[in-house]
Amino acid sequence: MKREVLKPKRRSFLARMFREAMKPYEHPREEWSEDEKEFLPLFMDMTKHKGLILDLGGGYGRVTPYLLAGDNQVVLADLSFHSLRGAQKTLKENVDFVRLDMLNLPFVESIFDGVWFTQAFEYVPPYLRANFLLSLRKTVKKGGIAFINVAKIPNEYSILSYVKNYIYWKFVKRQPVVWGEYIYKIDFDYYKGWHYHSEVLSRRTVEKIFRKVNFKVLKFKSYRDGYFTYLLEAH
Repeated sequence: MKREVLKPKRRSFLARMFREAMKPYEHPREEWSEDEKEFLPLFMDMTKHKGLILDLGGGYGRVTPYLLAGDNQVVLADLSFHSLRGAQKTLKENVDFVRLDMLNLPFVESIFDGVWFTQAFEYVPPYLRANFLLSLRKTVKKGGIAFINVAKIPNEYSILSYVKNYIYWKFVKRQPVVWGEYIYKIDFDYYKGWHYHSEVLSRRTVEKIFRKVNFKVLKFKSYRDGYFTYLLEAH
């Protein structure tokens, strides 16, 4: 699968957006989504006991303790030094910590029995989805299980709002956005700023890629809080 060569302005724009995207996660909080609560028991039932699980984009390890059940070993991987340092203070046994860029996974092929990847696929730019999922699939053993939730359009906003957002960033602010990207303002007590998301209009968009990279859909559900959620099996 061919990678798009990024122009300097586009590369600089994405780097700035990703730096901003990490900042809200530097403030640990328990925010379990409905799909995580429903799918986690299924994921744990389907993965092997004493297996090796990748908690990709796992931040400070909110889900990691639950992935350790069944004598599993977990690799907690994230881009944020801040989050990983926090995780190391509370997670002491059977956890390895890896700082990485998820768009350049460093793992050998067929190493993981399962991958838990939640609330992070929305940071994969639209044109890199196929390359990313192929790379992720290669790290999973045949028959291994992956949990992935995919931000969708519309969720908390309408398709019309999405189109207006695209026009604003593309033609008013003259930023190198591409179709599928949505940039919105966060206004929390601990952080205020722009936040980048990459979202899909239909499940067909991402399921086509799943099939292409040899992920089989075992379970699917669409949630009102904005996600298409999947359990996948590596073939």
